[in-house]
Amino acid sequence: MPLVFYPDDIQKDTLSLEERIEVLMDAAERYKAIVLDKKPMKTEDPAKPDDSGELKLLTPRDLVAVFNWEEVARALRDIRELPEADKADKTLKADLLTKLAEVYEILRAAKLVKLEAVRIALITEANHLRGGI
Repeated sequence: MPLVFYPDDIQKDTLSLEERIEVLMDAAERYKAIVLDKKPMKTEDPAKPDDSGELKLLTPRDLVAVFNWEEVARALRDIRELPEADKADKTLKADLLTKLAEVYEILRAAKLVKLEAVRIALITEANHLRGGI
């Protein structure tokens, strides 16, 4: 069974940064739905009857979907490279960081709890930009 990557393809040349973050958010929602829908599998040991199969944890070979972190990293790099020359630039950058933090929040809810620290760091950076206006 092939892996499904979320997001599968973002046209970096034709989409604005805001549109790319929206695609990431949609992909994160779809990934979360797949991860939360996946139930622990029963072992298929022929020595055991079907009704007494034990539950096992998912292993990497059992995965059907993964999240494409390269796109998230590219979006974060592009946001950080935006200028901070005036109030409008800082506000735009803070808004984009907040939207990206929402993507991390969705992924955190998809059993990726370690992303909470990154989400908090993004929110803190956005608040710092807003406070420095």
